[in-house]
Amino acid sequence: MCIELPGRVTALNAALAEVESEGERRWYNALAQPDVQVGDWVTTHANMIVAILTEHEAHEMMSLAAEMDDLLSAWEDELSEARSSARAGAAPPANE
Repeated sequence: MCIELPGRVTALNAALAEVESEGERRWYNALAQPDVQVGDWVTTHANMIVAILTEHEAHEMMSLAAEMDDLLSAWEDELSEARSSARAGAAPPANE
Protein backbone atom coordinates (compact mmCIF):
# COMPACT_ATOMS: atom_id res chain seq x y z
CA MET A 1 0.00 0.00 0.00
CA CYS A 2 1.29 3.42 -0.90
CA ILE A 3 0.55 6.17 1.61
CA GLU A 4 1.25 9.75 0.64
CA LEU A 5 3.29 12.13 2.75
CA PRO A 6 1.33 13.69 5.59
CA GLY A 7 -0.83 16.68 4.84
CA ARG A 8 -2.76 19.21 6.85
CA VAL A 9 -6.54 19.51 6.74
CA THR A 10 -7.43 23.00 5.52
CA ALA A 11 -11.22 22.74 5.16
CA LEU A 12 -14.15 20.42 5.82
CA ASN A 13 -17.35 20.02 3.81
CA ALA A 14 -19.66 17.28 5.11
CA ALA A 15 -17.74 14.00 4.72
CA LEU A 16 -14.96 15.59 2.68
CA ALA A 17 -11.75 17.18 3.87
CA GLU A 18 -9.42 19.38 1.88
CA VAL A 19 -5.82 18.35 2.58
CA GLU A 20 -2.71 20.34 1.68
CA SER A 21 0.39 18.26 1.09
CA GLU A 22 3.58 19.28 -0.69
CA GLY A 23 1.98 22.56 -1.80
CA GLU A 24 -1.07 20.93 -3.39
CA ARG A 25 -4.62 20.88 -2.08
CA ARG A 26 -6.97 17.97 -2.77
CA TRP A 27 -10.29 16.77 -1.39
CA TYR A 28 -10.42 13.40 0.41
CA ASN A 29 -13.20 11.26 1.82
CA ALA A 30 -13.14 11.59 5.64
CA LEU A 31 -15.69 8.88 6.51
CA ALA A 32 -12.96 6.54 7.82
CA GLN A 33 -11.80 9.30 10.21
CA PRO A 34 -14.99 11.10 11.32
CA ASP A 35 -13.17 13.00 14.11
CA VAL A 36 -10.86 14.84 11.71
CA GLN A 37 -10.71 18.60 12.22
CA VAL A 38 -9.28 21.57 10.32
CA GLY A 39 -5.61 21.81 11.26
CA ASP A 40 -5.13 18.06 11.82
CA TRP A 41 -2.23 16.27 10.18
CA VAL A 42 -3.35 13.18 8.22
CA THR A 43 -2.16 10.45 5.91
CA THR A 44 -4.18 9.61 2.81
CA HIS A 45 -4.54 6.73 0.39
CA ALA A 46 -6.92 6.14 -2.53
CA ASN A 47 -8.77 9.43 -1.98
CA MET A 48 -9.44 8.63 1.69
CA ILE A 49 -8.02 9.89 4.96
CA VAL A 50 -6.38 6.85 6.52
CA ALA A 51 -5.08 8.21 9.84
CA ILE A 52 -4.89 11.32 11.95
CA LEU A 53 -1.34 12.09 13.14
CA THR A 54 0.20 14.29 15.77
CA GLU A 55 2.27 17.17 14.44
CA HIS A 56 5.40 15.40 15.72
CA GLU A 57 4.50 12.19 13.82
CA ALA A 58 3.82 14.15 10.62
CA HIS A 59 7.12 16.02 10.78
CA GLU A 60 9.01 12.82 11.62
CA MET A 61 7.48 11.06 8.60
CA MET A 62 8.38 13.98 6.33
CA SER A 63 11.92 14.09 7.70
CA LEU A 64 12.41 10.35 7.19
CA ALA A 65 11.01 10.57 3.65
CA ALA A 66 13.45 13.40 2.84
CA GLU A 67 16.32 11.35 4.29
CA MET A 68 15.30 8.33 2.20
CA ASP A 69 15.11 10.55 -0.90
CA ASP A 70 18.64 11.86 -0.23
CA LEU A 71 19.97 8.31 0.24
CA LEU A 72 18.27 7.13 -2.95
CA SER A 73 19.73 10.06 -4.91
CA ALA A 74 23.22 9.30 -3.59
CA TRP A 75 22.81 5.62 -4.46
CA GLU A 76 21.62 6.50 -7.99
CA ASP A 77 24.66 8.78 -8.42
CA GLU A 78 27.00 5.98 -7.31
CA LEU A 79 25.28 3.51 -9.63
CA SER A 80 25.58 5.91 -12.55
CA GLU A 81 29.29 6.43 -11.86
CA ALA A 82 29.85 2.67 -11.61
CA ARG A 83 28.09 2.11 -14.94
CA SER A 84 30.16 4.86 -16.59
CA SER A 85 33.36 3.32 -15.22
CA ALA A 86 32.34 -0.13 -16.39
CA ARG A 87 31.60 1.17 -19.88
CA ALA A 88 34.92 3.00 -20.02
CA GLY A 89 36.78 -0.12 -18.88
CA ALA A 90 34.99 -2.34 -21.41
CA ALA A 91 35.81 -0.15 -24.39
CA PRO A 92 38.53 -1.47 -26.75
CA PRO A 93 41.80 0.46 -26.86
CA ALA A 94 41.68 3.40 -29.29
CA ASN A 95 44.80 2.30 -31.30
CA GLU A 96 43.61 -1.13 -32.35
